[in-house]
Amino acid sequence: MDGFASQAVADLAAWQRLGPLLTDYLPFPAGSLRPTAIVALLDEVLIGDRSVVVQCGSGSSSILLARLLSRRGFGRLLALEHDERAAAFVTSQLRRERLSEVARVVHTPLAAHPAAVGGLSWYEPSVVFEMVTSFVDRNGLVDLLLVDGPPIADGVPETDLSRYPALPVLRGALSPGATVLVGDDADPQSGRAVLDRWSREFGLRFHRDRTAGLAVAVVRI
Repeated sequence: MDGFASQAVADLAAWQRLGPLLTDYLPFPAGSLRPTAIVALLDEVLIGDRSVVVQCGSGSSSILLARLLSRRGFGRLLALEHDERAAAFVTSQLRRERLSEVARVVHTPLAAHPAAVGGLSWYEPSVVFEMVTSFVDRNGLVDLLLVDGPPIADGVPETDLSRYPALPVLRGALSPGATVLVGDDADPQSGRAVLDRWSREFGLRFHRDRTAGLAVAVVRI
């Protein structure tokens, strides 16, 4: 079985596992986390007993995570989303499902950022500071960080470090033992530059879950 067929089978199995949470139709446009990645995320929440989650990027994965946290009975999610339309959809869906107390998506436009490299943009600094500080004050340090935004343009090397600010900015909000999940894009090589740099600067050891399309590391003290 070739790689594409293996991935298709794994994704089909993941959809079946996600069945209990697929209570309403949700869109999964291009660039969304694959179902195998969402399963890996939810498994980490349950098996790792994660309860304070920050997500860079948002989408239907945010809604599924909010459903899981709500059914489990504890946990909070804060998602930063640069796309106003996407943020509005997720916010509306969370409100409709009465999940707004569990999860919040904040529209955070991309802007010049002091932690960015090469003239790239990241989430607007003042919004990130205010939202993350308030979130941590209410819920404690973050024990799960999912970095799946801003988008990396496939085949455009200049954007390979667009997600770099996530750790310089959020490292102080992470608890010892926190898990960092990083979404691979269509080309896994596109994210290698930022993972290599984070490994050097923060001492993180990432391993790639190729089935899920995620890179995973644990924050040490």
